Amino acid sequence: MAGEQITGLPEVLREWVFSHAEETGRPPEEVLARAVTLWRLLDEHEESLPDPGSLADDASTVGPDGTAPEAARLDLLEDRVDELDADLDEKIADVRSRVVQVKREADAKADADHDHPGLREAAEAGDADLDEEVAALRDDLDDLEGTFEAGFANYEDVLEYLTDAADEHDAKLSALARAVADLRTRVSTMEAEAATRRAAADLKAEANRHGVAAAACDSCGSTVRVGLLSAPECPHCAATFDAVEPASGFFGSASLTVGDRPAIEGETVEETDPSDLFEEDADG
Repeated sequence: MAGEQITGLPEVLREWVFSHAEETGRPPEEVLARAVTLWRLLDEHEESLPDPGSLADDASTVGPDGTAPEAARLDLLEDRVDELDADLDEKIADVRSRVVQVKREADAKADADHDHPGLREAAEAGDADLDEEVAALRDDLDDLEGTFEAGFANYEDVLEYLTDAADEHDAKLSALARAVADLRTRVSTMEAEAATRRAAADLKAEANRHGVAAAACDSCGSTVRVGLLSAPECPHCAATFDAVEPASGFFGSASLTVGDRPAIEGETVEETDPSDLFEEDADG
């Protein structure tokens, strides 16, 4: 009966069954049964297979080892088939062990001349189902072949589209990087101005604590009204003030000491190059 089913297959499938049976050392009937079971597993796990869109995306990407897009795509399918084939072997082994167990239990309980009409009917029904499965498998294989041919036919169009899209994205990223670099520079400038104002405010607060409204610059000797300062610098010689020295004695006068004031956070303006942003992303 199994021979009739194999003989009734199309010539291409029949040759493949016998060729694969010869390569693997399995009976042709088992090869055909495994093929049908594999198709059933593919149908049951269809949701875990990659969709055509993701396959098209994969086809446009060259692997890190330099493999062609088609090879990467076929490798993905082969890996999935290998997983299903391993699952198939496991299920077949489990079914065989159960059949052997049931057969032994049935032989131990049944008479020597017993018959299994129900089993015979089930086998005949299984043969009919197998014929339908083979026909459906043949149709689906034709559809799959057509899908692959259509996918490779528009491969160049897909690759061209992805290349144009990548160029467009690069241009947008460059514009965004320039905008971010400009924004960083502006923020640094604002932080520096704020730091200068804070330093001037601290100097004014110190002068107010000492009751000093005007003091002499320690560098050039010019009189400076502390309340008018917008930065801790002498408006006459640009020297940097670091503290207020109150008057000593009755005839003394207050002074603004000059020194290297410690750098304040945010006081230094850093120019940002757009290319540095991409280097930061790469290092991160």
